[in-house]
Amino acid sequence: MSEPTTAAIPQPATDLPEPRSLLRRALLVALVSRLGIFAIAAVTTYTVKMPPASWALRLPRLAEPFKGTLGHLFNPWAHWDGVWYIKIASNGYTASDGSVAFFPLYPLLVRWLGVPFRNNLVISGMLISLVCFFVAVWLLYRLVARDFGHRVAYRTVWFISIFPTAFYWQAVYSESLFLMLSVACIMWAREERWKLAGLAGLLAVLTRSVGFLLLVPMTVCYFEQRDWKLRRIDAQSASLLMVVEGLMVWMAYLSLGFGRPLLFAQVQDQWHRSLLVPTTAVWRGLQSATQGLRQVISRQTHHLYWPAPNAASVMPLAYANLMNLTALAIAGLAIWYGLRRLPVAYSAFAIAAVGYPLLFPARFQPLLSMPRFVLAAFPLFISIALYTDERPRTRVVISVVFLIGLVLLTGKFAVFSWVA
Repeated sequence: MSEPTTAAIPQPATDLPEPRSLLRRALLVALVSRLGIFAIAAVTTYTVKMPPASWALRLPRLAEPFKGTLGHLFNPWAHWDGVWYIKIASNGYTASDGSVAFFPLYPLLVRWLGVPFRNNLVISGMLISLVCFFVAVWLLYRLVARDFGHRVAYRTVWFISIFPTAFYWQAVYSESLFLMLSVACIMWAREERWKLAGLAGLLAVLTRSVGFLLLVPMTVCYFEQRDWKLRRIDAQSASLLMVVEGLMVWMAYLSLGFGRPLLFAQVQDQWHRSLLVPTTAVWRGLQSATQGLRQVISRQTHHLYWPAPNAASVMPLAYANLMNLTALAIAGLAIWYGLRRLPVAYSAFAIAAVGYPLLFPARFQPLLSMPRFVLAAFPLFISIALYTDERPRTRVVISVVFLIGLVLLTGKFAVFSWVA
């Protein structure tokens, strides 16, 4: 196996020797942040006297909620999409309920791991998410330390652990699994371990539709390592096709099971999404956030420019649209800075991961779920770590803002209030 070229992999920073202590500190940050989030959710549900498991009311006889203290600790983590994943893990897919919008790898793992846990799918889902998150943190640290040194690697883990929506890393969601697979895919592509990179890409596609976009950074890495010369294409290029194969596997299942290979895209109507050019989504997101700000300031309970399902949802929708635009703005700034500092493959993946949801804006929230989608674009957090490396005051300010947002949104999610 040939060594990666200098053009493909920048030389590591020499700010520190190889300190195992920083890796341990990074893993400790990941652990302490998870424990803190558990505590915040438990205190919030106890304070507002949340029912033992509000998600269980939507899944009669499918999952057994915990009681008492254990209920406050564990039950909040199966809300919103977690309900879908538990439903799929319990009963499989149906064509009429929109469940096929959720790709199969994560619910399959939840179901398989649920067997030794007496079919407690909440515990199995949380355990999968936590294990994948810690593996992802370890891989991400290795990847960033190789390019930019251990100090930047540690701070990348810090920011990805305290981002305001970082509570999803331990929820019954596919975020942690996808993060682990996407980091592994790009890391192995950088190291020219193409079979492993292709396998990780295939599994990432079976986790989330955005996994298909890993083909972009993989292609960049492949041609960088060959000095962008077509005549140097070899058999290893077949590994890139494994990403396409992952999508074909899912389409084949939908075709055999329901006779509609593109059903996963067609059911997006259930979330009021439609295919448009990204600039339309950005413009509508700006409009809706501006209107939301006016409503928050004036306490209006009726909409002026942007539709709402009903009067009661106007204010929550206003806050959601403001938060969605803020997440997009943070991502845009990080991408802009990363274009000057990051390897091309990293920036390509960040642009693809953030830009993909802009193709499918929702009616009531044009930038629906953007605060969660940016979590998958891990190069954004490398950019933030690089930008704040020599700016300690900025690093403190960003950290404080992130932590306040994390506390507030964790509590909001724990009581089954929509976040992203």
